[in-house]
Amino acid sequence: MKRLLIWFLAAWAALYSLSLITDNGHVWRGLRQCYLRGYKNAQIDDLRFQESRSVPASSNPRPWPLHSRHGKVSLAEDVLDSTRSWQTVGFAVIFQDSLLLDWTSDVIPGADTMRTNAFSAAKTLTAMAIGAAEKEGLLSVQDPVSAYLPRFAEGPSADLTIEQVLQMRSDIPYGENYKNPFGFMAKSTYGSNILDRLEDYAVDETAGHPWKYQGGNTLLLQEILLAVIDIPFGDWFAQNIWEPLGATEEARWAIDNQGHERNYCCFYTRATEYARFGQLLLDSGKVDGRVVLEPEFVQRMMTPVGPLPDGTDIQHYGYQLWMGEYKGHAFKSLQGLHGQYVIAVPDLDLVVVRTGFFRPKGKLREIDLDVYRSIDVAFGLIGPV
Repeated sequence: MKRLLIWFLAAWAALYSLSLITDNGHVWRGLRQCYLRGYKNAQIDDLRFQESRSVPASSNPRPWPLHSRHGKVSLAEDVLDSTRSWQTVGFAVIFQDSLLLDWTSDVIPGADTMRTNAFSAAKTLTAMAIGAAEKEGLLSVQDPVSAYLPRFAEGPSADLTIEQVLQMRSDIPYGENYKNPFGFMAKSTYGSNILDRLEDYAVDETAGHPWKYQGGNTLLLQEILLAVIDIPFGDWFAQNIWEPLGATEEARWAIDNQGHERNYCCFYTRATEYARFGQLLLDSGKVDGRVVLEPEFVQRMMTPVGPLPDGTDIQHYGYQLWMGEYKGHAFKSLQGLHGQYVIAVPDLDLVVVRTGFFRPKGKLREIDLDVYRSIDVAFGLIGPV
């Protein structure tokens, strides 16, 4: 038995050493956070595993005013059955600038205070951080990336603009497979030195097309921003977005060993606080008349990429933001893994937020099916539309 234990420990040590030598040491962290908890990939309740930076509550908090029908509307029984089966944590509806519904799960322990991972909904927050830098005159999204990162000055990379990165058309082959434990995204999510990993990547053939959704583009936006600011990305976001939004609660943003945000994901707050981002879109970048983002930038955020030289027509995406139409109403949405949604419906002055552990599979016109379902639930609450 003693010999068997020695062999086991030696094999484990060899395997661990091999993972470090091959730059795959992140797998052990991934095992702890996912597989040993029964999940195949990251989950919304993983804040306790993360090193993170505080995004403090606003010094001038703005609690949501209550809608006149607040407390008089509720989720129907069939909707409750669905939210429970998909382990929805929170569902919030902001209607006419006021809180209509703030529902939290009655079956998930701690749901009412749980700060959940935004996952890819955080990509839109990164676009907002870039917009704040453009507002301050620190950069223009029309600038070439090489103006801030000299390694992009040669070859096809020289033609790459910040706007193309925002629109997910950099043609940089990062890869976007979250289930591959050895891929770029797994190493970024669980590994160290995440911005250093970007240095081995460049434009493959032609900057500007094809359109390809990749978290690596969002990481690149952080690196560009860090070239023009002298504080961490999360602090910039806190000062220029979270503070003027009037957030009533502290949020957190996961960081790596160098203090760089995992900014394509891993922002943590509750549903009613997430709703502030949707309201900012509805209000063209303003909060109580204060310009947080230039209205013209917000308009560009919400404008589809459109036709590309490769023959595709990207109508479902703008600046790190999804968009579509449902029942005659255009909508914009922040979307994250497992069904983290912040949905803004401009013509109805409506914001819908859903956070949860799982979502139904499937897409319609590139948008998660559950986005449409979430809008439908809100429609049922606000009345005829």
